[in-house]
Amino acid sequence: MTCIEAQSLITAFINDELNINEQEEFLEHVESCEECREELEVYYALLTAMKQLDEDKHLSNDYSQELKDKIEHAQERIIHLRYNYYRKKGVLIMIILSMSIFFSLYHYFIPKEEVNPVKESRFQLRTSFMENRFDKPTNELNRYFEELEGNKAIGEIE
Repeated sequence: MTCIEAQSLITAFINDELNINEQEEFLEHVESCEECREELEVYYALLTAMKQLDEDKHLSNDYSQELKDKIEHAQERIIHLRYNYYRKKGVLIMIILSMSIFFSLYHYFIPKEEVNPVKESRFQLRTSFMENRFDKPTNELNRYFEELEGNKAIGEIE
């Protein structure tokens, strides 16, 4: 993150308007850049004092300590959210693994259907439907070929 980007996010950080990724990048930059850290301290003191005056609250004595507390709280929040993210992923993986193990074992230990080999059967294949469907066209086709051959034979004689 550049200094210009960080400085544009100062008011959003103070007002807690940054998402977790932006907040993490912003805090990393502010910790490494002394100039942006000073800018943040000045803005924090001004904005917090103006907000306290608008709300008729008692003005704080140490804005730098409040800023340190706010930064520590933001860092703890980032760590907590990251921890929750990985914990949820871990739980999801554990659920998927346990379900796959359960279904694998269930399939392995399920009683198999007994194989009953046929020793003797009175089953007979019905072939009567084949006669109606295939024999009639075959007979007609054979008659057609016989007629065709007969016509050729007559044509050759003449």
